[in-house]
Amino acid sequence: MISVVIPLYNKESFIAEAIQSVLQQTFTQWELLIVNDASTDNSVAFAKQSKDSRIRIIHIEKSGVSVARNVGIANASFSWIALLDADDWWDSTFLEEMARGIKEYPNQQLFASGRTHVFPAFSKRYNNIFLPKEGHTAIVNYFEVLQSYLPLINSSNAVIERSLFAEVGLFKEHQKLHEDHDLWIRLCLGREVVFVNKNLSFYRNTEANSASKLPYEANDFCIFLHTLLEQKGKFSNPERKYFKKYCNRFVLLTYIKNYARYTTKEDNEVYLLAKKLVTPSHRLILKFLHWLPFKGTYPMFKVFQLK
Repeated sequence: MISVVIPLYNKESFIAEAIQSVLQQTFTQWELLIVNDASTDNSVAFAKQSKDSRIRIIHIEKSGVSVARNVGIANASFSWIALLDADDWWDSTFLEEMARGIKEYPNQQLFASGRTHVFPAFSKRYNNIFLPKEGHTAIVNYFEVLQSYLPLINSSNAVIERSLFAEVGLFKEHQKLHEDHDLWIRLCLGREVVFVNKNLSFYRNTEANSASKLPYEANDFCIFLHTLLEQKGKFSNPERKYFKKYCNRFVLLTYIKNYARYTTKEDNEVYLLAKKLVTPSHRLILKFLHWLPFKGTYPMFKVFQLK
């Protein structure tokens, strides 16, 4: 049986579709916990229109998406957790395919499906060379993918064994951006992901949820860098190699993109952490940028793919 957790804050235009996609699941042994994070629009009214006894609505004071997800996980009744954002939706066979994977891979704890990024004018299917063939299921190394591509997991395509949260922790509640990536890093270290490469999860791109358009505050960046540093020494080969390549790419590009908006104190804090994660050649670039009086370097660098 699977507990589905939806964090809800001001998604009146989308929450009904998200709930309906759960109600239409061919796998019926689920419960749905909707955690209302003090919505000020009609989101809750739309959520209450569904009278299914398997649905629970939990109300909390405005605390942010991480707290809402954590409250849902803490109140779940079942041993498997499926996350779904309030503006996303599933194919009707999502939970059935995940349950089949759990049965076929009884020793695994992390499962994810193929997904599609839905923009207003077009859609883009998630794909990379490390995934199993279309329609197939296979065990995939999260960090092998992460060294070159977007993560295997997002906040609407994964089913996670609940006991893992007791081992690695929940979403970091004081983190506003990339809080999901922070958790995936901790969950996937030393664990493989069973990936069902079928188009089962749909992630809606809106102005409000586009992380790429939001400023990455120095405090958030530092929290994530601390997580990377905490995990760095725990890797064994070949994951260590994958992780190193990911850090070179992510840390440097994220620094270039955001450091111009940081205060001197913030920049120093980020730099001291970031330089511990990258290889010597990238550390030289980082040092050069840090001491460069002119900070508007991102437009010049974004055309290059840093290896």
